[in-house]
Amino acid sequence: MKVITFAMSPRTGGNSETLLDEVIAGLHDGGIDTEKIRTHEAAIEPCRHCGACQKTGRCVIEDSFQDISARLVACAGVVFASPLFFMNVPARGKALIDRCQSFWAARYQLGIDLFGTKKRHGLLVSCGAQHHGPDNADLFRGVQDTFWAVFRALAVEPMEPILIPGVERFGAVGELPDVMRQARLAGGEMARRIAAGEKS
Repeated sequence: MKVITFAMSPRTGGNSETLLDEVIAGLHDGGIDTEKIRTHEAAIEPCRHCGACQKTGRCVIEDSFQDISARLVACAGVVFASPLFFMNVPARGKALIDRCQSFWAARYQLGIDLFGTKKRHGLLVSCGAQHHGPDNADLFRGVQDTFWAVFRALAVEPMEPILIPGVERFGAVGELPDVMRQARLAGGEMARRIAAGEKS
């Protein structure tokens, strides 16, 4: 039972990755193994919109995505952690997302079952620099809509996202103990759900 996690910021150790590390700690508390992939260190080309995956359910571009996609098929859960870049994820992270079109094609266009019947879980963690309105709903709308589609393509059940505004300065989120605790608890909750699924 392993959860694959993605740090999508080009800034190593920034606010979104700091929260991701707390989620990972919560998963480890619950006995779940993890792997962290930094998308800015992975060789992932953009989607070419060539249409090949609509015939086979597999992306034909041979790069790091092939290994990542195999891990996404095998994992018990997935966590994406990203800052907001113009209301969505940074470019390398978006390249990964766009390449997940092969999962969408396999599942919804070709009817290929890549994941089986085991329940899988997904979590979005995102930080934004600004505040936007009384509840910040508009600030995270773009990234939430994006990952709604990603989680469907990956056949994972999304948990309540962790969306934190007003943390532009490097390390700012580490000064918010309630937010850090929220992230660790979310990891623990994902671990609990994974373990419950294994026993049922």
